[in-house]
Amino acid sequence: MYLGIDVSKKTIDCCLIKEDSKRQKQFKNEQGGFEKLKQWLDDNHATSELKCCCEATGTYYKQLALYLKNYYKISVENPRKIKGYAISELQRAKTDKQDAKLIAMYCQEKSHRLREWQPPEKDQQELEELTKYLDYLTRQRATEKNKLHESPDYITAHIKTTIDNLTAQIKAVKQQIKQFYKQHPEYGQNRKRLMTITGIGETAASVLLSTYKKHEFKTSKQFVAFIGLDPKQHESGTSIKGKSRISKIGKADTRKALFMPALVAYRSNAFPILINRLKSKNKPLKVILVALMRKLAVIAFTLLKNGQDFQVERYK
Repeated sequence: MYLGIDVSKKTIDCCLIKEDSKRQKQFKNEQGGFEKLKQWLDDNHATSELKCCCEATGTYYKQLALYLKNYYKISVENPRKIKGYAISELQRAKTDKQDAKLIAMYCQEKSHRLREWQPPEKDQQELEELTKYLDYLTRQRATEKNKLHESPDYITAHIKTTIDNLTAQIKAVKQQIKQFYKQHPEYGQNRKRLMTITGIGETAASVLLSTYKKHEFKTSKQFVAFIGLDPKQHESGTSIKGKSRISKIGKADTRKALFMPALVAYRSNAFPILINRLKSKNKPLKVILVALMRKLAVIAFTLLKNGQDFQVERYK
């Protein structure tokens, strides 16, 4: 049996594939709804071998995944994978009910390749949520600062107050992150290790460390792919060959955190061999920056995996 779940803020739409039939039902996305879902599955004779699948939609799936993990096998998939599967199945309708059915079919077809979801460690989750909130506050402040230049005089005072409040919150969250590193020396040591890399500052180090700790990556290739910085080829036969692009199937926040470090690395010519090679091929700045983002991610993974500090002469 296979269970596909489309998760939203208030509801979960479920599709159960049992033998050749598909059964669907909607529940509330709360503890009471989870218990009713369990009863429905019991009524359909689901066992601990039931394979469940849902998309990683913000934070809405987390409590459901934690609940289902106590009874069944649950996989949480990147929404882009489900979208790609939908395209391959020529799905045209877009409703919660249809999405649940599609996810159930995906779960059935890909069951041998799906990884069982593991909840994050408490300390890893704390670091991830703190870094995400810090990023949110920083973006909000940048938005308010942009408004300041365009707003009339009778509004600017309010905007300045908002900016001051956001600045105070940013300072408080940064202090909380510093306290986290003091309480978790291993994280603190790895953060300092990442900050030895040219261009990597406090925020980027925290985001990279949080991402690294989230999964047991075996290779730098897996780490880069998870972030979405792996190249995506577009070829068809011998007549069509498009430009290579990054896949973007991964952690957008981690990619974003690597942009400024890549820009710093470019301006300081931190990796001359790579930069000069791409310049000699007349590659645009955007392509060079993406290559630097990828290189920084690979270096970060290598240092964390091997417990080493950055050596300038080794990475050029």
